[in-house]
Amino acid sequence: MNIVGKGIAKIDGMSIATGKPVYTDDLAAKEALVVKILRSPHPYAIIEEIDTKRALMVPGVECILTYKDVPNNRFTLAGQSYPEPSPYDRLILDKTVRYVGDEVAIIAAIDEKTALKAMKMIKVKYNVLTPVIDMEEAIDNESIIHTEDVHCNFDIGMERERNIVSKHLYEKGNVEEELSKCDVVVEDTYYTQAQSHGMMETYRAYNYLDHAGRLVVVSSTQIPFHVRRHLSRALDIPSSKIRVIKPRIGGGFGGKQTACVEIFTALVTLKTGKPAKIIYDRKETFTCTTSRHAMKLNVKVGA
Repeated sequence: MNIVGKGIAKIDGMSIATGKPVYTDDLAAKEALVVKILRSPHPYAIIEEIDTKRALMVPGVECILTYKDVPNNRFTLAGQSYPEPSPYDRLILDKTVRYVGDEVAIIAAIDEKTALKAMKMIKVKYNVLTPVIDMEEAIDNESIIHTEDVHCNFDIGMERERNIVSKHLYEKGNVEEELSKCDVVVEDTYYTQAQSHGMMETYRAYNYLDHAGRLVVVSSTQIPFHVRRHLSRALDIPSSKIRVIKPRIGGGFGGKQTACVEIFTALVTLKTGKPAKIIYDRKETFTCTTSRHAMKLNVKVGA
C-alpha cells in the first residue's frame, strides 16, 4: 500500500518536459539514403510498362525498385497476432495497383531533392480498369479486387470472387420471437466515416546493417515485434536477422499499430548495404496508410 492512491513521479517526465528524448529521425545517420515512393494516380490499374532508365541516370540516385525487383511474397499488415486472421493479399510492389496512392516504385537517393527529381522521370504506362470504390456496390461487382488466389491461415468466411474479405454469422436464441414481444422496436441503418489518426510525428523508419550483417530497423511504431514478423515474411529473411528499435514516438493512438513504411527502407538497405530512411508527409500519412474503415450498420433493437 506504499503507492496506492499516491502521486508517483513519471520516470521520464523531466526529460520529456525539457525536450531530451530522441525520435526516429534524430537517430538517422546524416549519410542515410532518402527513400521516396512513386504512387499510382489511378484507383485500379495494371502496370503494362515502367521505364526507369532516365531516372537512374540522375546523379545521386542509388537505386530504383519496381515490382520486378522485389520479393514475390504475399503478406498482410493487418492483425496483431499470429497466425494472422487477415488474408495474405499484398506484395511489397504489385503489378496491379488498387487505390490512388498505391506504391509503384521505390526511389533511393542521396537527398530528397534528388529522389523527387528522379521520380518525375519514371515513365509508367497503365491499363486502367474499372474500380470498386463503394462498399455497398462492391459485393458481386464485375470488378474483382483480387483476381489472384490469396492465402488465409484459417477460415474467415472469405469469398474473394464476390469481393467479400470476411463474414461471420452469430445467433443466440429466437431473435424474431423476442422482438415480437416488445412494445417498441426501432430499426435503422447507420454509417460511420473512415478515420485516420492525426499524430504529430508522421510515419517514418530508418534502417542500417549492423556489424554482423543484421538488419536494424529504427521505427516510429507501437508494435516492434509485429514489425519484425511482417518484415521477415515480406523480405523472406529469418526474424533472427532483424532487430527493431522503437524510440520515443511522437504520438500514435493506435495508428502506429501497422508497418506501412519499414519494408521500403529495409529493402533499400538490403539491396544497397547502405543506411536508408523514409518520412511520410501528411498527405501520405492520411492517404497511403491503413486507417479505420467506414462502416454500414443495420441495427434493430426492441424494448
